[in-house]
Amino acid sequence: MPGIDPNLICHRLAVRPDAKPIQQKKRYMAAERRDFIKKEAATLLSIKHIRPVIHVEWLANVVLAPKGDTWRMCVDYSDLNKACLMDPYPVPRIDLLVDETTGCELLSFMDAFRGYHQVFMHPDDAEKTAFVTADGVYCYVVMPFGLRNAMATFQRMIGMLFKDVLGKTMEAYVDDILIKSKKKEDHVRDMERIFTIMEGASMRLNPKKCAFAVKGGKFLGYMMSERGIEPNPEKVKAIVDMEAPRNLKDVQRLTGRLAALSRFMSKLADKAIPFFQIMKKANPFEWTPECQAAFEDFKIYLSFPLVLTKADPGEQLYMYLAVADLAVSAVLLKEAGGVQRTIYFVSKALNGPETRYTLMEKTILALIASIKRLAPYFQAHPVIVYTTQPLATILRNPMASGRITKWSLMIGQYNIEFKPRPTIKGQALADFIAECTARTEDDPQGDNDFNNWWEMYTDGASIAKGCGRGAVITSPEGFKAYYSMKFEFKVTNNEAEYEALIAGLKCAKALGAARLKVKMDSQLVVTQMNGTAETREERMKIYKEIAEEQTAQFEQVIIEQVSRVENAEADILSKLGNPPGGDPTTSIPRHIRGFVRQETLPTPATDVIRVETISIAEPNWSKEIADYLRDGTLPEPEDDGSSGRAAWIKRRAPNFELIDGQLYKKTFGGPYLRCLPPSLAAAVIEEIHEGVCSSHQGPRTFARKIILQGYYWPTIQQDCFNHTRKCAVCQQYAPVPGRPASFYTPMTVALPFARWGIDLLGPLPTTTGGRKFVIVAIDYFTKW
Repeated sequence: MPGIDPNLICHRLAVRPDAKPIQQKKRYMAAERRDFIKKEAATLLSIKHIRPVIHVEWLANVVLAPKGDTWRMCVDYSDLNKACLMDPYPVPRIDLLVDETTGCELLSFMDAFRGYHQVFMHPDDAEKTAFVTADGVYCYVVMPFGLRNAMATFQRMIGMLFKDVLGKTMEAYVDDILIKSKKKEDHVRDMERIFTIMEGASMRLNPKKCAFAVKGGKFLGYMMSERGIEPNPEKVKAIVDMEAPRNLKDVQRLTGRLAALSRFMSKLADKAIPFFQIMKKANPFEWTPECQAAFEDFKIYLSFPLVLTKADPGEQLYMYLAVADLAVSAVLLKEAGGVQRTIYFVSKALNGPETRYTLMEKTILALIASIKRLAPYFQAHPVIVYTTQPLATILRNPMASGRITKWSLMIGQYNIEFKPRPTIKGQALADFIAECTARTEDDPQGDNDFNNWWEMYTDGASIAKGCGRGAVITSPEGFKAYYSMKFEFKVTNNEAEYEALIAGLKCAKALGAARLKVKMDSQLVVTQMNGTAETREERMKIYKEIAEEQTAQFEQVIIEQVSRVENAEADILSKLGNPPGGDPTTSIPRHIRGFVRQETLPTPATDVIRVETISIAEPNWSKEIADYLRDGTLPEPEDDGSSGRAAWIKRRAPNFELIDGQLYKKTFGGPYLRCLPPSLAAAVIEEIHEGVCSSHQGPRTFARKIILQGYYWPTIQQDCFNHTRKCAVCQQYAPVPGRPASFYTPMTVALPFARWGIDLLGPLPTTTGGRKFVIVAIDYFTKW
């Protein structure tokens, strides 16, 4: 029987010593299938690929897999495979083999005839491959299909036989072999050398699957030619001719076919979102109009398949990134003759928390997904990433989040350069859109200035109980900030409206607004500010001048009048500080207290005395350490001659680093923390504890939140404790311990289950069977 010399290689089964042999129970089949198995077994027996065997420990059943109009006989080695250790011998990566083959003038495609059967089983392991048929029990003499490490053994054999030509004039993926020649004059010589090796090893080919000296052909599911890489026409035809799915299994079959062509499809994950959503739903299957539209788009797209190219060694590559709400995508390309040619499309559907990432994080995630998929390209080529986002700055930011820091370490090991996105050169990339899809998807006007507008509803109130103002400020992303202010002075209703407008403008500026739309229900203030009404009273003129000074700090401000109904939220906020019914702390609704920022204004805006102050910054701890790191400067010795402060600075300085003039504290395994002087530390404490996104945490959580935001100063714990003690809201609403402190009473129990504590929990919502209560029991000795 011909085959590869067993002295060169044979297949061994690495069965774990502790594995228990399993004999599968015989499965009975229909007469037609039994006859087919009997015929196949006779054929294998005649060519000495199998032999009869008795008294076996391992026994498997025969299974028939469909193969066109007939079947293929296989053996169910699932139990044996579970007991075998994995062979880690590497199998070539298909896309890299395809790239290495592109651009050759002549190719020869070959297939090993019954490839696995050309490798013998080791005599000690042959009987472990025993299988049962209606005619008896047999075992394989040659390596059968279906064994766990059969692929690794065959690939190892290929590597041993063709080590001198593999990767040069020959590529092989298991039993698929290709001979390639850069010049057609060399092809005959290359074939002769490889055939000589095959003949010496008694390796046989299947003539029906061989094609010699051709310019292109099918290899590993791709169409290879001198002009580039094309998708397999059979795979394309399977999607184009496919009918609309009628059940979940058809949708899974469709997504599987699309995944096989993912390299050729721009933004595949984004376009296939309707299919993924159907597969996630637990409701009965429903083929929606969105699914049908996406299905038709895929058919049209595949009717004109794209021809991809390969990257030459050391060549400069380029990448564009795209971001959508539920998917991220990338395209890798090279530039040739002033035209950008595509090498690879990558896309990833976002899952769970990834859908809630910011636009910047999604952009970085698109790059990370590309690096994971295309790591060999990033390792071998310098890559320029074109993006409209400041990725380089964010990835170098020492105050970045832990997630971005982890991504930065992954990206930093490759030769990647970030540049502003230029015009895409090439009609093939016209379908690939820029990053900011997530924000502008709902806006048909695209990058319109209207997207940058902030909105503020404001109202002032002057009632018998007192005066106040309210404001609701909405960011371009839709986030709202609620402000309520109590006036400790008397004003008229119109003056209250001006006070509300001025205070609201200050808040909007502090939040970073540049373009602001102000909406209020006071016709007098709106018309005076817009210049359509004359301002006669002196006090109103002063208010108007102050308001105009505030509006001048914005790029653009539009003031509009709205009805009281539209301004209802601001109207409620303006009266929170002076409720008509009594104590403001008890009359404010509980669901409003948590997110409304309440302040008190002691004097009117017209009484503010404007003083230009010049202050000399006093030395602080951060400046002293920064000076020491910059030029070695230390504080002067104290009056008593001691140098304790200088020693403290020297001792602490190694824990800090000076970057672009700013002092940062090093952390173990985390981002650098920006060091703040006392003045800025006080502002950070107030904003984080009482700001828009605050929740009035306790001292420890409060300090931890400041650190997570990327800030540090030495007395952060004590400062947070002191601020919490002085916070009126915390002192009034913080939970009070339910019982006074006392000593614990030890429980003396000698044996397990000698003493139990039992409690009854309920009534709870009624469950199946009408159950409403839960019995909770604990053993005092074991705490079980």
